[in-house]
Parts: sequence; structure tokens; C-alpha cells
Amino acid sequence: MDTIKLVALGGLDENGRDCYVVEVNDDIFVFDCGVSFPDKDTPGIDYFIPNEDYLVENKDRIKAYILSHAHDENMGGILYLYRHAPAPVYCTLSTRAVLLAMGEFNGVKIPPFDFRIVDPTSTMDIAGHTFHFFQTAHNSPKSMGICLETDRGNIIYTSDFIVDYTVDSPEFYFDLNALSRIAETPTLLLMTESKHADYAGYTAPKHRLRPRVEKYFSSSESRIFICMFYQNLYRLYEVFALCRTYRKKIYPYDDFTRRYLDILLENDRQNVFRKEDLLGKEELLRARQQDLVILMLGKETNLYDSIHSLAARTNPDKRIILNKDDTFIVAAIPHAIDESVATRSIDYLYRTGCHVVWLKKKQLIPMHPGQDDIKLMLSLLKPKYYIPVRGTFVNLMFNARLALTMGIGLNHSNVFVLDNGSQVVWKDERVDIISKDNGFIHTLPSMVDGLGYIKGGDNELVQDRRKLSVDGVCVLAATVSRSKMKIVAGPDCQMRGFVFVKDAEPILRSVSNIFVEEVNKLLASGVVDIEANCAPIEERIKRTIRRENGRDPLIVLSVPVVD
Repeated sequence: MDTIKLVALGGLDENGRDCYVVEVNDDIFVFDCGVSFPDKDTPGIDYFIPNEDYLVENKDRIKAYILSHAHDENMGGILYLYRHAPAPVYCTLSTRAVLLAMGEFNGVKIPPFDFRIVDPTSTMDIAGHTFHFFQTAHNSPKSMGICLETDRGNIIYTSDFIVDYTVDSPEFYFDLNALSRIAETPTLLLMTESKHADYAGYTAPKHRLRPRVEKYFSSSESRIFICMFYQNLYRLYEVFALCRTYRKKIYPYDDFTRRYLDILLENDRQNVFRKEDLLGKEELLRARQQDLVILMLGKETNLYDSIHSLAARTNPDKRIILNKDDTFIVAAIPHAIDESVATRSIDYLYRTGCHVVWLKKKQLIPMHPGQDDIKLMLSLLKPKYYIPVRGTFVNLMFNARLALTMGIGLNHSNVFVLDNGSQVVWKDERVDIISKDNGFIHTLPSMVDGLGYIKGGDNELVQDRRKLSVDGVCVLAATVSRSKMKIVAGPDCQMRGFVFVKDAEPILRSVSNIFVEEVNKLLASGVVDIEANCAPIEERIKRTIRRENGRDPLIVLSVPVVD
């Protein structure tokens, strides 16, 4: 029988960074490879991505990356990992388009991807293994679940989905027929997302934007502004449909929105988004106010920054100014880490006097499965083993406990709530769980910042940035001569973020004297490479500053050597 191993490099006890490695004998298949987002404790970091060590060590065995849909939590990490461990990338056409757009917007040099385009409901042979894909309903078009056949039964990964039978666009169908055909073969393992597993009931139809905002489109006598996250394409589809119904035209608010819509139009085979619904830059002032919908797309805090800029009238396009007759619909539900930024920006909106429609989390539920959605998947597939994925630990537990109540043979011996790095191994007639401590696999996330890719989660770097944000920085520089063994330029001392200018002179003088004294001591003992021996200097300067004003700034020494 096949020997099967599953390990998560991300996605467990966190929202995002989904990356599940499935090994069948000697072949490795990677289901999703996403990013997660930083919080206030990780200043300067743009994304967390899966640790690449395990994939690099086994790159010759990787047969495919399979991306379930076009959200950065599920696909964004591959932009950074692919060069280190390349393999064919299987995804839909829309996922490919959004992935490349994400790379373009983030200024990432696009790797030489080997794309293999698949239909969201299809069957395909990959490296001698049979895969079945089934389309799911999610806010990304042509989302799909993944089914891998083995001689022990199917391994099924649903990714993000909801049960919804009434969507009027084929881009967002939930293909129950395809799933039912897969269910005719026994399921060894089912992996279902948990992000919304604490919600009782079905998610549909409470995820829909249209019932919440249609009255504004039908009766508005002035402009409508609407903002949303750029990857929530189901809501974008609803806005396009409303504009067609009520004969309104969409004006992209900024260059980001316009470029993103252009990419969607280039790759839209189903005519979901139509170019004739859009206005060009030169048509803004010619359009009637009551026919105009100004669409603002963005990602995370960038979107709220755009709202703030518009409300404060500091936006680049001075033709767009909010007034009291406008309606502004906020359809971007912030993540927990963005709530303070979102609240501040929307507060500025209210100051403009426009009519603000602020949709809250309870009004507009995210398109992730509630408990009844998960129950349907469990009752249809009846897995022998069940592993909740994608979510914080509390939601993984909600999902697991739900499975135990189903009466389909799931119990504490075959429902596993795992940590990233833990391994589940099916070999011979046994299934073993190898904890992350016993079978160590690196899962500490790597990081991406504005300067590029930081391998292996450099905690020292983050700690330095945190210290910089709280306690400031003290920078000292001098140039020493190798031949003269003395300081030939400097010293120069700059302090920021921990002392007022009027109080700086005494501390500045003390710190400079210590710096010169310690550098001269090293030179007198024959040491020229001061920076390699700077620990005692830094410690003495820290003690001095701590005694003077109680702060513990980051100390940066620069001592270049000349002949």
C-alpha cells in the first residue's frame, strides 16, 4: 500500500500562510503556498511566508504546487519560494492572472513559473497520480478543492468554500455533482478549513453584498463611492451586476484599481466583468452624478490609507472630492490587526458630511464555511480521518468538535488537531503522528519586507525594529587609520526618538566621549576592526543612556577603516 505523509508548513493555528505538503511514496505535492500578515509587533514586515527549508531539502521530489484559488493567503508565498524549489504550478487561469498581478503590485521579480492551467472541475494525471478537482463557491472565481487518489482512499483538501446553489455566475458555482462523484470512492483523509467554524448555520446567503446596498443603487441621485479588498472578486462581481441593472458606470478611483480591473478584463473568459461598464480617465467630469459609481480597491491598510486621503482631501486626483450628497459604502471588513486603522479612516469619512454606509462583520459575513457548510462536506464524504486546517486554534477545535458530533465514525482516534510541523504518516497498517518536537521540520515563518526576502524568520531583526520604534536609535560614526592607528575623522553622534533636542546636549557629549575613549583603547591594543569588537562599547553606551533618561535605544556603530 502507498506510504503517505502529511505535514503543514503553515495554516494551522493562524489565519493564512496555508501550505500543506502531501507525500505519496517518494512524490511530494504542495497544496497551496500562501502568506499571512504582520501585526504591530513586527514592524517593517509585509508578509510572513512558509519556511522553505523542507521544500528545498526535498526539491527533487516535488512534483507539483497546486493552488486552490486566487487569494494571497493561499498563493502569495510561491512568488518568493519558487526560485528555491521549482516545480510545475497547477492552477486556474484566473488564479494565474491574480498571482501575476500580486507580484507586479508588490514589485516582485516574477519567477520563471511553469504554469499548468486546469479547469476547476476536471480530472488530471500529475506525475502518475490521479487528481480530481471540484469547483467551490468562494469570493475568488473558479476556486477549487483538490482530491488525490491513493490506494488507501482519497485525500481531499477543500480549501476555502461555502455551500451556495443560487449564484447566477458560473465563476462562483459550488459543483455538488462533481463532489458527489468523488464521494463514490472512499475518503481516507478530509482537510476542511476552520476560519469561520464557530459560526452556527450556513454562511449563504449572509455573505452577499447586493441585498445590503441595492437600495442605494436604485434610488441614488448623486455619486456612490464603494471600497473593498481587491481580491474579493465575488463582491466586485456584485457591484458590476448592480451597475448593469441600474445603468450606472464604474470609475476606477486610482491607478491601482484601474490596472487591476484591466488584468481581470484581459483574463475574463466568462464576461463577468465588461469593459463597457467602465469609464476612462477623461470621462469622469462628463458623466452624470447619479450615473457614477467610484470604485476603490486596495489591500489591507493601503485601502484604509486611501480612504483617509480622500476624506482629508489629500488624494492625488483633485477632481474627486467628497461632498454631503455622496454615498460612501465601506464593504471592506477589516482583519483584527487592521481594525484601529480602519476605524480612524472611517471616522474621517463621517467628518466630510457624506452619507456613510459602514457594513460590519455581522452584516456581511465572510465567504468561509459555517458549521452547516462543514457538516454537509463531512456527511457527503464520510472520511476515515479528519484534520481541520486554516484557522486559529480555537476555530480548529470548533471544527474538530463538530466532526465528533456527526455520527459518521469520527472520534478522538481519527480526528487530529495538529501544529505546523507535525507529521501524520500512514504506513503499512498503521497511522502515526510525529510531533513537531520529535520529527523536527522547520516551520518558523520566513519574512518579506520592503527590501526583499528574509530567510527563516530573523527574530533579531524584528527585535531591533521593535526597539527602534519604542526606544529610538543612537548612531555613532568615526573613521580610523590603519597606518596611524588613530581616529582621523569624527566622531559624529546622532540620536533620534528618545530625547528632546533641548535635552540632548549633555547625553550627546557623554556618549561621544565614551565612544572615542573606547575606540582609542582598542586601537592602543592593536585592534583595528572596531565594528567586530564593539559589544563592550555598545553596552557602556546603553548603560549611560539608561541612567540618564531610562531609555534603551538601538545602538548602531559605524567605524570604517582607511589606510
